[in-house]
Amino acid sequence: MVGILSRFKDVMKVNVNALLDRTEDPEKTVDTYMRSLNTDLGQVKAETASVLSDERRAKRALDECNAEIKKLQRYAEKAVEAGNEDDALKFLERKAAQAEKLNELQAAYESASANAVRMKQMQDKLVSDMSQLEAR
Repeated sequence: MVGILSRFKDVMKVNVNALLDRTEDPEKTVDTYMRSLNTDLGQVKAETASVLSDERRAKRALDECNAEIKKLQRYAEKAVEAGNEDDALKFLERKAAQAEKLNELQAAYESASANAVRMKQMQDKLVSDMSQLEAR
């Protein structure tokens, strides 16, 4: 994935029309570039699917952690109502540990989400470039 994301800037900077205007044999350049785009698009689609899967997995982990925090809070409240201070403290300690984990999961989700956005942009750009080239 690192290779694909490192190429992100290159793909996003390419201006197909400027590329074709500078070449002596635009038809040959179009054919070569189309082959390259098809290869890149296949890789990007596969990588996009993987990145989107990572994003969903990170979101699910984040949601599960949030649910666990809420559950532990309810347990602590019920323990206090039942007069069980020791159990309430244990639940609150576990809740604090989950809150720390939540911060890590939030950062992982944000990173996965940003990667997904970049991959979608790259895929859209490649499809757009291919459409432009096919139109020429």
